[in-house]
Amino acid sequence: MTATIALLLALSPAQAAGSDTDSFDLTTEVAAWPATDLDSGWWPESGPVRIRTVLNAEGRAYVDMPGQSIVEETAQGAVHRVVPSGSDSEAGIALSIAAALHLSVDVAGYSWEDVLHEQEVDFDVSESFADFAFADDGGTEMTLPMDSVEIFEIDQGIFPMVDVVVTGTLSPTAAVAINTDTIDTNWGTFTSAEQRVATTGGTTPLGATGTLDSVLSLIVQGHAEVCIMWVDCYGNFNYDFEMDPIEHTQALTYDAGNLNHSKRGAAAGDEAGGSAQAGGCSTAPTAAESGAWMAVLALIGLVSRRRS
Repeated sequence: MTATIALLLALSPAQAAGSDTDSFDLTTEVAAWPATDLDSGWWPESGPVRIRTVLNAEGRAYVDMPGQSIVEETAQGAVHRVVPSGSDSEAGIALSIAAALHLSVDVAGYSWEDVLHEQEVDFDVSESFADFAFADDGGTEMTLPMDSVEIFEIDQGIFPMVDVVVTGTLSPTAAVAINTDTIDTNWGTFTSAEQRVATTGGTTPLGATGTLDSVLSLIVQGHAEVCIMWVDCYGNFNYDFEMDPIEHTQALTYDAGNLNHSKRGAAAGDEAGGSAQAGGCSTAPTAAESGAWMAVLALIGLVSRRRS
């Protein structure tokens, strides 16, 4: 009979309480930098050969923060917490740049000023991080360096016997700061790691809000010279254009859909879980628990009668 009682106790609802886990993914895509024109101005300011670069830059950012939603029983009732999925959070930048090279020539009776070359380049970079980037915990900052790209490699004639040789390399660097203000459910709001809120389980929408601060730095470096056959070469200088940085702040809104957890018993509180969050607990058995114990006692009595 002792073995029978132990088995029945193991099957009772009071012993089946534990934790319940559901996965979610907080994702969003926003404008990191609206389309912006950048003008280096002429270099040098005066002289027989001058060049100028004009860039149009536009970028989008995406953020992906997968996590686990956990509901577990405590002495004070059921509580809910959210945790990141290891180092699987990721932020990335998709950047497009259109570059135009302007040339001004006034040498040996030759005069010319126009756009010499146009080029478009794209960049796509990302970095991983391991948290929800809560603003109250300091957020997450990262630098996203990109490979330098040759955007100007020109050797062409603009007049008979007049050749232009220009090279140019574009080096972009992006810096972003992600700050999650809140992760929200119907059961409560999370503003930092390790928080817990009371719950009765069931289904609830999950979402999050925050901000993205982004800075884009662009440098164009190269060499320029104009040569007139049988006369001379002019210019023959290096240039280094450090463009004004582009700064932008964008609100973030995440929508991860719904969480679905097992319903918890009445001990979690019929008053929206408030007593559990405040530290209260109930000692009254639920209807399910009372029914289970009545079944246990009835079976114990049946076993006793058979043995006698």
